[in-house]
Amino acid sequence: MLRPRAAGTLAGLTAVVLSVVAAGTPAGADGPPATEGYERTARLTTVGKPLDLLLHPESGKLYVGSDTVAGTPDGSLAGVYAVDPVAGNVLSWVRTSPGSTGAPAQLPGKRLAGPLSGDGVHYLVGLRGIAAAKDGAATGSGGWLTGTSITQARSGTKAGTVVVVRGTKLEEVAVGETSVTVERSLTLPATGGPLAVDTAAGQIWVTDNTNGVLRRVGSADFAPDGKEIALGTGAAVSFLEWDTGRGVLWAGRGTVLEAYDIAAGKLAASFDARPGDTIADVAVDPRSDRAFAVWQDWGNPPEEGDGVGRLAVYDTATLKDLDMGAELPGVNGQLGSSSVAVTPGGDAVFVGSPSDTSLTVFRAPVPPTPSPTPTPTPTPTDPESPSPSPDPAPGETDPDPSAGPSDSGTTVPVDGPADDGTGADGTAGGGDTGGGPGTTGGSVSGGSLGTTVDGSLASTGSGLLLPAVAGTAALLAAGTAAILWRRRTNGRLVP
Repeated sequence: MLRPRAAGTLAGLTAVVLSVVAAGTPAGADGPPATEGYERTARLTTVGKPLDLLLHPESGKLYVGSDTVAGTPDGSLAGVYAVDPVAGNVLSWVRTSPGSTGAPAQLPGKRLAGPLSGDGVHYLVGLRGIAAAKDGAATGSGGWLTGTSITQARSGTKAGTVVVVRGTKLEEVAVGETSVTVERSLTLPATGGPLAVDTAAGQIWVTDNTNGVLRRVGSADFAPDGKEIALGTGAAVSFLEWDTGRGVLWAGRGTVLEAYDIAAGKLAASFDARPGDTIADVAVDPRSDRAFAVWQDWGNPPEEGDGVGRLAVYDTATLKDLDMGAELPGVNGQLGSSSVAVTPGGDAVFVGSPSDTSLTVFRAPVPPTPSPTPTPTPTPTDPESPSPSPDPAPGETDPDPSAGPSDSGTTVPVDGPADDGTGADGTAGGGDTGGGPGTTGGSVSGGSLGTTVDGSLASTGSGLLLPAVAGTAALLAAGTAAILWRRRTNGRLVP
């Protein structure tokens, strides 16, 4: 048997080694933690001053209705842009739309009413103009109504139509190549507010801010069907977004975002703004069961707000905040309302901000890649045998210090610059605006655009420490066993 001194020495060495291994092993070292929120990957400044966004459900293209940017030396940037949501470059720019006299004019695409069949969008121009355009079009088609200005617009339940609000009138308008025609009209009890349309179900919701109700209109007879939802006390509704899959109407009301259950006919959830923020827009993605909201700052820090907006993400099934959002520095309401669009599945989210004339791209969190588990080092099991301890095999002790950590996952920037500020092609430009004048040089700036390498062990150095400590433990154990064997005589230790 071991003498007390030898046994104590061996126990002490073992305890030291085990304590070092335990201290060098982080909690949950089986793999790196997942990124919890959406990450900004690019900031595009090639689409003028974004006023509204729409992700086409069939073509997958991102449409941007824009105004010009003050101080642009090469002319107006107003119009409608088609953007590749994957590459982040401008596919085409529809500069001109029908003017009030019928002649083409360069006008802002101030509100996107909805998608056209296959590709393209309906959009509003001026006070009473309605136009249609798609990627590659030389100019928008459509015309102007006479009389009262249009305050709200959504794609109609019939192909080629748009439902608009003009004062106390709800109208269904057919959009032609060179003209627009009111086909059906309904007089509302009070001035109409924001709209929501389910083209598949043939239903229209119109806000009555005067009487505090949401009112449903059937498209078959273009008349109210008796279904109403009472609004609680609060600010006027500034927008409606219909989650048709869940049967929920999302309503923006100043500093509160509300979700109304249509079947129950009542408020289901509400979300309050942070101090100094107001709700600007919501986009619902049925595939990921998420709603993406843009909260914009009032834009007058420090008296009002802090100058920072927020992208928030909500679960549409539970109507809970998922706490996966991101901050939006510089996004405020001084120059207009921000807008949001999302690709199916929620992989990419786009925020258009008139205040800083940019289109910011956010990407969904990247799933973690498990870190490799260190190979266990074998320990001597037969101290009776007189064979010497072998040298450790390559890879069982310290790794090559010149070898860096392996890439466990990367975030690829969308149209982002290289580290020296240039684009991937060596220029300072981003997307092409179609070769015409009036661009901002295609610059892409800001955001966390660099390649990101995940992996908690690689970042802390623990991945190099653990194999080295394990190898050291093996050598200590083997050396101790060899010493004890040499002192053995006739099956007992020499005194």
